[in-house]
Amino acid sequence: MITIRNLSIDNIEDALALSVDDWQRKYVRPNAEMIALAYVGPQELFPIALYAGEELVGLAFVKKEQKAAIMTLEQIMIGHPFQSKSFGSESLREIAKWIETQFSCSLLQASVQIGNQWGRETLENAGFMKRATDLEKREIEMIYIIK
Repeated sequence: MITIRNLSIDNIEDALALSVDDWQRKYVRPNAEMIALAYVGPQELFPIALYAGEELVGLAFVKKEQKAAIMTLEQIMIGHPFQSKSFGSESLREIAKWIETQFSCSLLQASVQIGNQWGRETLENAGFMKRATDLEKREIEMIYIIK
């Protein structure tokens, strides 16, 4: 079972050590970069540590949009050793529950690059639906209805 914890001094080293497989690196920003972005924008980008039991298995970053009732999943990454264990889809469902308790939000949006079939399937398995395709950005826009 996946649980959500704050990113803190206690788990930052483990978070920085998490990585994806080489072929996936083009789809995610480095953890250090995402953590830095959350540090400089703490009221709009929220880092989330994803745990399976007592083990940190991934990180996610959600952004509060200026528009009412919308959050954006900026990035989710499950560390390479923990992939193919349903942690990605389960994490996404837990993130949606967390958002519902923390924010007045009815929609979680995400995008996945065209060609990242694994990422798209993970989103779909968690309950996200395709909203649109942006050919200029080469992204598929996905939504998850919270309320």
